[in-house]
Amino acid sequence: MSVVFIVSKVTNYSLKTIIFKTIASAFFVALAIYLAVTVEGHVPFKVLTTLGLFFGFLGDVLLGFKYITTGKAKKLWILAGMFAFAFGHISYIVGLFIEYYIPGQWWFILLPLSLALILSSLYMLISRKVGIEFGKLLPFGLFYLGCLSTMFSTSLFMAVAHGFSITTSIMFFVGAFFFVCSDTMLTGSYFKAGDRPKWYNGLYSVFYYLAQFIIAFSLFFLL
Repeated sequence: MSVVFIVSKVTNYSLKTIIFKTIASAFFVALAIYLAVTVEGHVPFKVLTTLGLFFGFLGDVLLGFKYITTGKAKKLWILAGMFAFAFGHISYIVGLFIEYYIPGQWWFILLPLSLALILSSLYMLISRKVGIEFGKLLPFGLFYLGCLSTMFSTSLFMAVAHGFSITTSIMFFVGAFFFVCSDTMLTGSYFKAGDRPKWYNGLYSVFYYLAQFIIAFSLFFLL
């Protein structure tokens, strides 16, 4: 279904494409729910990860309407989708800290937040140079950027804290990396003047579904 959606997106985006996207995204939520039920223990992490995936599903539905609306309505759909994904990243962050934080290692709170600040600052500097303009959505864009970069940095440092020895933690980091790749390209599509080539719009969707399905499937390896 992810492939069907991406093909539909790059050929002829319509209401039918939104339906394909909704079904495809529902599958990574369904996968997480199935694994949350069948894998024993780790209840807070499973619940928060599944909740993060659900917010991603919700964000997909909301952003899908961007393509069939214009004017202020278009920006409202983008804003709604942005907040849904932001809440998803917050769920991921809390889940990672609950599951993998080692008591007493305060630097594994400080370092992820510091790296997130550095990454967000670098992104904003580079985005201006390449012509990405958030306009009135800038405050919300900064909020989302902070959530995304913190989710990525947290997944990295939690994997580091355990010496890259926990499969679920490693997979979560890989998923977070693909999420960053997807959203970096997506902002270029949404907030930079001009049309992007079809392969560009398809590629960031590939990265996105890799991210969400890897994060969902990481629950399979919980010990």
